[in-house]
Amino acid sequence: MAVLTNQKFAIDLLISILITFVLSTSILSISTNHWNVKYENSTTNRTGLFQQCSNVLCCSRKELDRPITLLVLCTIILLAMSALSSFILMATTMEYTTRCYILVPTTLFGAGITMTLALIQILDRLDLNGYSGYIFIIDTLLTYIFGGISLLHANMHYF
Repeated sequence: MAVLTNQKFAIDLLISILITFVLSTSILSISTNHWNVKYENSTTNRTGLFQQCSNVLCCSRKELDRPITLLVLCTIILLAMSALSSFILMATTMEYTTRCYILVPTTLFGAGITMTLALIQILDRLDLNGYSGYIFIIDTLLTYIFGGISLLHANMHYF
């Protein structure tokens, strides 16, 4: 039984580290300013995913696209919940099975859905011409992949 526990712990640790990697790269991709406005005449006045106005005199509103801001905030919260719950459940469920691990794939799939909705909003309003947009797309795909892997892992060791 010790081999199964060591294998379960190793996979738990790997999933937790990978979720933390996706969380950190998502935060880095949304915090950079390599996003361009598609429909505005002067793209030099707005920077970043949230399109903050860099010159107050040239912009009528300080920030564009409030739904993108809310979807990305929800994404970061769900990714943080999945990372924290995977670390906590890895440490607390070493010797027995529990159904609480379903929180990890559920929050990952929820984060993937909100990332997809944010991408739909982003592609409607912004150009993905920088590495930040590409990293966000890759993080969206990785969130779904890690959600599936954590669901398979939960079926093998936790249920």
